[in-house]
Amino acid sequence: MHLSALDIAIITFYMVFTLVIGVYFSKKALKSVDQFFVSGRSLPWWMAGLTMIASAFAIDTPLGITGMVARDGIPGLWYAWSFALGGAGALGAFIFSALLRKSEVLTLPEISELRYDGKSAAFLRGFKGVYFGVFANAITLGWIIKAVWTIAETVLPDVNMHLLLITILFITLIYTSISGLWGIAATDIIQFFIGTVGSVSLAVLAWRRIDGFDNIVAGFIERYGEQQTAARLSFFPGMATPFFVTFIVFLTLRWWGNPPPAITQRILASKDEKSASFATMMFAITAFGINYWPMIVAAMVSLVIYPDLAAPEAGYPMLILEVMPSGLLGLMLAALIAAFMSTIDTHLNYGASFIVNDIYRRFIKKEGSSKHYVRASQISTVLMLVVAVFVAYNLDSVSGAWYYMATLTAGYGFVAVVSWFWWRVNAYSEISALAASGVFSTLINPRIAAALGYQSLIPQTFGYRFILIFSLSTVTWVIVSFLTKPVSDAQLVLFCKKVKPYPLFWSRVQRLGESIEWNYGFRRAVVNWVLGVFAIFSCNFGIGFIILQSPVKGAVLLVTSGCLIAVIRKNYR
Repeated sequence: MHLSALDIAIITFYMVFTLVIGVYFSKKALKSVDQFFVSGRSLPWWMAGLTMIASAFAIDTPLGITGMVARDGIPGLWYAWSFALGGAGALGAFIFSALLRKSEVLTLPEISELRYDGKSAAFLRGFKGVYFGVFANAITLGWIIKAVWTIAETVLPDVNMHLLLITILFITLIYTSISGLWGIAATDIIQFFIGTVGSVSLAVLAWRRIDGFDNIVAGFIERYGEQQTAARLSFFPGMATPFFVTFIVFLTLRWWGNPPPAITQRILASKDEKSASFATMMFAITAFGINYWPMIVAAMVSLVIYPDLAAPEAGYPMLILEVMPSGLLGLMLAALIAAFMSTIDTHLNYGASFIVNDIYRRFIKKEGSSKHYVRASQISTVLMLVVAVFVAYNLDSVSGAWYYMATLTAGYGFVAVVSWFWWRVNAYSEISALAASGVFSTLINPRIAAALGYQSLIPQTFGYRFILIFSLSTVTWVIVSFLTKPVSDAQLVLFCKKVKPYPLFWSRVQRLGESIEWNYGFRRAVVNWVLGVFAIFSCNFGIGFIILQSPVKGAVLLVTSGCLIAVIRKNYR
């Protein structure tokens, strides 16, 4: 396929524009490490929220969603929707955003030495810097790069995909390494709007191509049968379906955890606690309540039009090629490139922040100038990209990588949440939870089990495997917590004075009689969390009902969502 001159002009203009923005913000970003990684902690709520949304809308997202809809129908999206309850959603907005912002750390691993003490705290900080900043981050970047190959091979078969990828990555690397989070936030705003227009345009044209919802139903019946079609086009899985256990796991266990690093970075970069909270809620409403539906529509249409694909994920780029006319095709490709760059720049930047702040500056060169650490940050950005490209060459599928990462940290998220509320958690608790999750997820991995000949002993369903890993990890860290020495009183007092946590389960510190400004708004925060969850899902299901031909139900739910948001805003302190 050959792109028209208009398509090429649209893509070229976008790429040049991102470089111009990077150059514009370079002077401000290179002043200090704080400016480079957290924009001097001065982002307004709307800007922080938009950059959160853009970073989460990656080029791998529509491919992963297409694979999930092919496997489990619309209920498969609970893999993503369930995060609306947790650190990436309402819990992050109303519980964690204030705590994180008050900590004034540069990275999430740095909190380890604020919350805990001694060599174990230092080890945990370094371990998390490597584990989340390099290892897990490289896998995430790898599957995003893998998604580019999948799309490029289908949409642009005559283009050298390696040369294309190198060009896009090079441009991303330039503006990311010279402008830091300032440039990333500014380009993310543009990328958000381009990505939204492209995604919605594809959904509308795909809907016209299939000629309405009735033809989607007919195509699903032909492909899956009448009984399965009803289950696949509902919001919740039936109890008899194989996905039901996984759904329960997602709804109860999977969402536990701090906000993911990309969201945490924006929280830390917000100008105050209220901005951090509103930005996170804005992200949650948009990401989990709105953004997935255009991609779900495109995924359903592709499954009907291309029923014989060995890899259903390839149906999304094939649909782009079939329905997008000249001009809109260029816009759609620009949108996909924008989605790719907005996620790559975020992960490169926060990965570099972990490398510099929690490894290099903490353990290797403790005394250096601000200019030296900024230069180290730029070098770390390049190294992070090199590792990610290597990982990308060794991944099989996008959705498969999503599920692998879900089990890799099963159980750790729970102790990460508890550490903010219970004084007895120590560094060894987190270390053991991370180690147990990593070890057990590896041993229970179907491929590892098959290679070693004990596959018959492990659960074949993802949900049961997750429960097993979560349970083993939780038992491990609870036992370790009581068998190891608690954090010193002085360190607990220091932490509480800094972040002002909710006094629930901090009885040991309260008995010390120290003057601590406790946060007594826990009940209000929980109410806002519950209201926030209902607002997100009311918006989500409202849009879904409209698409699934129940406009009255959809309208009622959308109005309900708006009312709940108004109540939250009034109730917020």
